[in-house]
Amino acid sequence: MTFNFVNLKVISFPFGFIIIVTISFSCSIHAALFEILNNCNYTVWAAANPGGGRELRQGQTWYVNTDPNFKDTGRIWARTNCNFDTNSSGKCDSGDCDGNLYCVTSGSPPVTLAEYSFENMDFFDVSLVDGFNVPMEFKGASSGCTKQIKCTGDVNELCPTELRHPGGCNHPCTVFQNDQFCCRGGNSTPSSCGPTAYSRFFKGFCPSAYSYAYDDATSTFTCPSGSNYTVVFCP
Repeated sequence: MTFNFVNLKVISFPFGFIIIVTISFSCSIHAALFEILNNCNYTVWAAANPGGGRELRQGQTWYVNTDPNFKDTGRIWARTNCNFDTNSSGKCDSGDCDGNLYCVTSGSPPVTLAEYSFENMDFFDVSLVDGFNVPMEFKGASSGCTKQIKCTGDVNELCPTELRHPGGCNHPCTVFQNDQFCCRGGNSTPSSCGPTAYSRFFKGFCPSAYSYAYDDATSTFTCPSGSNYTVVFCP
């Protein structure tokens, strides 16, 4: 999107002569476009914060434009087994956002997350720090960026019993709420919060996804500022 601006500058000279000089310039702002595709053989209710949410049947696509000046961490995810009434209120087994079809909050675990942030360049990742519910691919869709992250392992089927949830597979932080698995308290730094048997379980299925809070080395990807992206559920 390009905005044009005109500036009128008044220059005064002796003897009353006045010259009005017109100076024009333009400023381009690129809004990142996210293509969100449901390739699952079941309906999901896609969610984006910012962006809202909508039902996606198999093969359907939702396009979300995002403000490039958005400085927080954006999230995109799938909700499963939802029921909404005519007022767009209801509940989902996974990824529920306060019972609303149109999301303005984060989704409840377990949920596979596509995360992004816009700084001097674009940062994006797939995170399992809130667990796993639906297989996902997150990739650049511009000529200058074709990087991709896939998380397609059968996590739900092989999920440890203690992490199982009707909507998917919980992260151990959600279940046990302790400093070790949540990387908080005395375990709140990269040097003190390391991988665990549970995080290795997730990492084994999704090597490029975040499996715990400080799993940055293999899980953060970048694209040039202004890139577009595609998120695929069940790639």
